Amino acid sequence: MIELAFGESPAGALKQASKIKQGERLNGSRETKPRNRSGITMGSSSKDVEALTLALDIGDISDMDTDINSRKKLLDELFAGFYDVSDEMWKTNQHALRRLREAKATLEPIRMWICVNNPEELCGLYFVCHLMVDAQTPLSVVRVPEQIQKDNSIISYRSTGEISPEAFSAFIEYEEPISQLQRRVYANTWRDLARENAPLRAVINRSLIGVPKDFYDFALRANMPDGEFMVARLVGKTMSQVSCVGDQWLFLRIQAMMQTGELIVVSAPTGDHPYSGVVKRSNDITTSTGYSLGIASRT
Repeated sequence: MIELAFGESPAGALKQASKIKQGERLNGSRETKPRNRSGITMGSSSKDVEALTLALDIGDISDMDTDINSRKKLLDELFAGFYDVSDEMWKTNQHALRRLREAKATLEPIRMWICVNNPEELCGLYFVCHLMVDAQTPLSVVRVPEQIQKDNSIISYRSTGEISPEAFSAFIEYEEPISQLQRRVYANTWRDLARENAPLRAVINRSLIGVPKDFYDFALRANMPDGEFMVARLVGKTMSQVSCVGDQWLFLRIQAMMQTGELIVVSAPTGDHPYSGVVKRSNDITTSTGYSLGIASRT
């Protein structure tokens, strides 16, 4: 079985999870105290895990059937400040796509892992169903619920990348097969999204829809403090309040604000830390409410 994750981080955690035996910790030592676990193990090998990191919630997806390599350009832009990341990610993507093509012929089952409100992972699910719409390859999906009650607390996951290796096996109980009808519906949803080809896709009221590229700008502006501030602080605070938006996209929007003059660069980032730059608002275009003149806030 192919364990398909839509990101490098969840794929790494899944590989670690596949090595954990029941009652063990990640380092292989036995647990001294019993825990409230499902008792389920992954039942797969780390070699079964594939990462498909195409950032399909962002940018042009109209030509995915004819020029999937166009995604490499987007990854180059998203990870421009991180040395060699996009190149290594693309190698991983190519390996995953080969496995998916082979699964059409071998009928090796594919199990996908998503969080229900994560646009990138939902786009990945719909895209794979589009690729496999005419195949007999068994497909299933593990949908991590929006909220999970554990002991005396409520846990929310914004993406499968936030799940620890030790916790992954407990979610297998949420696995469900994808019927041929569901496969066609999800494939049609993907085609509709590709036809619309919005600059950004987001989950609104549990529906995946296209939105403008400045959709999250209102949250960035609301979290800008007075005076000088580090870009990393703005990105982190915004992500803590707005679920399912990636730091790379927020950083691109901050860079766009720099280009328009809404933000002024106080000090440039260091070479290996692109979010370490310091910026401030431009007094020339900022109103007393904190919103830029001529740019409407989202309602």
